[in-house]
Amino acid sequence: MTAGDAQVIATWRYDGDWSVYNLDSAQTLLDDLSCYQAVLAGEGLVGFCCSGIAARVPGIADEPGTLDVGMGMDPTLVGQGHGAAFGSTVLDHLTAQHPNQTIRVVVQDWNTRSLQLARRLGFSDAGALVALQRDQHVTYRVLTRLPA
Repeated sequence: MTAGDAQVIATWRYDGDWSVYNLDSAQTLLDDLSCYQAVLAGEGLVGFCCSGIAARVPGIADEPGTLDVGMGMDPTLVGQGHGAAFGSTVLDHLTAQHPNQTIRVVVQDWNTRSLQLARRLGFSDAGALVALQRDQHVTYRVLTRLPA
């Protein structure tokens, strides 16, 4: 990911409940660009992914042999049936980079669309997590996908 990609991603705005995924600034990404990767279709930026500590929700412990993963897609593409292809592309890439690792994603429990997608991509429910974020308790579903 380049600094320019980070600047573009910081302008993305999700509507409704999904607005919790809006970034306040590009600084979150710029603080450690090495943890983030841009996802391109041709020359166009369609999303991003992160792994490791950058993807770890506060309150969830690091687990040896487990790679925490986060991803986000351009909000103009959300809800148009691109999620499975986007998620598969990200997961194929990260699985190739980190073979034999369990992949863990954490999704807010109200986000049924993302939870359904994660399950279609081979993730299984591994529990719940309640985290304090922005002075609010947020409930997450923790899902894992075992190595092939």
